[in-house]
Amino acid sequence: MSVRTMVYEYRRSIRLAKKAYASAPDIKEDPNSIERTIISEMLNDMNFALSWIHCGFNPYHKRGAYRRSEVQFMDPDLMDAIELESEPQESRELSDMERIDIKIALSKLTERETDIYVMHHAEMLPLDEIAELLGVKKSTVATTIRRAQKKINKAIGGRS
Repeated sequence: MSVRTMVYEYRRSIRLAKKAYASAPDIKEDPNSIERTIISEMLNDMNFALSWIHCGFNPYHKRGAYRRSEVQFMDPDLMDAIELESEPQESRELSDMERIDIKIALSKLTERETDIYVMHHAEMLPLDEIAELLGVKKSTVATTIRRAQKKINKAIGGRS
């Protein structure tokens, strides 16, 4: 299982746990119910694990160097694999400006669009494998990638 897949699974589990938390009876309604407490603890644990995966170290570590340093989850090799244009180009190292453009463009995407776009363009997963992983149709994945590509093109200079 790739790290990207694991992160997606954590995010999906967090969304499901939030839905379960919302539908669980409140302590005021049922004083004997501890469902919300248990789900809340699960959410805290999953968010902690996701933070740890994202930054690469204990997120609650209080050393000044860790607080001030910017640790990136995005693997530099993945950044090089994501292209600014939809047409394939000769492989080359990205400049710092191009990396910044990619980060800005990816920030315009929703969480799901980012996951799917990176799985397809950076990790080179085929559409049917992404669809199977996410439990959606292949056409949904293709539409999401097209939509994400349009947003990225718009963010990096109005290309369609």
